[in-house]
Amino acid sequence: MSIDKQIGRRAVICGAIALAVGVNPDIAKAAVAATGVTQRKDGKLSIDLTKNPALNKVGGVLTIDLSDGSSVAIIRTATGVKGLSVINLSCTHNGVTVMQTGNKWLCPAHGSQFTFAGKVLQGPARTALFKYPSSATLKTLVIG
Repeated sequence: MSIDKQIGRRAVICGAIALAVGVNPDIAKAAVAATGVTQRKDGKLSIDLTKNPALNKVGGVLTIDLSDGSSVAIIRTATGVKGLSVINLSCTHNGVTVMQTGNKWLCPAHGSQFTFAGKVLQGPARTALFKYPSSATLKTLVIG
């Protein structure tokens, strides 16, 4: 096969993906990296909620990359200080980092799907994403 035909196919595939992302808001939606994150002396993480307006509305999501290479998501599931959930974004099937697609998490490796809260919707994963204990005030979220 000539290089021109390979490039042509690749261009068509990339164009189709770009079109899908532009048309389908579920694919294009992505979490925002958290700011104002500090590690406390007791090892817990503290997040300044006033510096993270993405969590002001239900459905808002922040991500934090941890030193071990994994990532966590902070999700606004309801209003008030009890309306925040923190989950590990490593797929429970094979450890690959899941990605946000609309109001779900999708594993790009094998297709497992999880609810925003981390419950399994579709396998091969059989267990929910790990949920971290957390507590919040109006200004601060503590994870751990």
